Amino acid sequence: MTSTAVLKAEAYKLRSLSSTPWLLGATALVSLTLSGLAVRSPVEGDEPGLSEVLVGPAFAQFLIMVFASRSATMEFRTGTIWQSRLAVPSWTRLLLAKAGVVAALAALTGVVLGAGGVAVASVVAPDADVLPSGGLEWRQLLTVPVALALVAVLSLAVGLLLKSGGATITVLLVWALVVEPSLSATGDWLAGVDIGPWMPFLALSDFQGQSGGVSFPGGPYLACVYVAAVTAALLAAAIKVQGRREP
Repeated sequence: MTSTAVLKAEAYKLRSLSSTPWLLGATALVSLTLSGLAVRSPVEGDEPGLSEVLVGPAFAQFLIMVFASRSATMEFRTGTIWQSRLAVPSWTRLLLAKAGVVAALAALTGVVLGAGGVAVASVVAPDADVLPSGGLEWRQLLTVPVALALVAVLSLAVGLLLKSGGATITVLLVWALVVEPSLSATGDWLAGVDIGPWMPFLALSDFQGQSGGVSFPGGPYLACVYVAAVTAALLAAAIKVQGRREP
């Protein structure tokens, strides 16, 4: 099969999974609802703005984790991945195609959530200034698709490594919500180095310009490069492990 044919096959498989439409639909519904609620009820004393709009897409990252990890684990559960393996005699080509399709769909979802959040906010609070007006706000809005694509591929890689939907989702959520904040709060306990900025999800938050986070050494764009490198390394490890498990 050509690379284009493999991509089309992976896109068709993903579309045929019953969980795909309802997971992405739930992601959009929850994200847009949270954006609307945040704009309608901002922090006391603050005027609603783009930061409230982005509350929805920030939460949507966790739902994208579920979607992306299930796109891998469900194939092991149903056995469809073995049918694909018969048609594509290379785990590398097959899993890279899967990662590409998942990343593209996550990025497209990010575009919808960003634009949709602004639209919903404009309806809910017509007088609110929710359109980006500076470099930071434009970065906050435009990095949503990139962040969701990276989160999707990282989650897919973990799903390929663990092959269990429940275990994968648990590991991802515990790491993002418990482990990273805990390690960041401990400061420079590891050989005098502050490891907080080097945590993938915290670095991704810095890339997106989210307030209250940590600053990555070298700036936000280098943080994106770092997270992309970590994601690529995890995916490469997942492909290698899968090749050893089932040559």
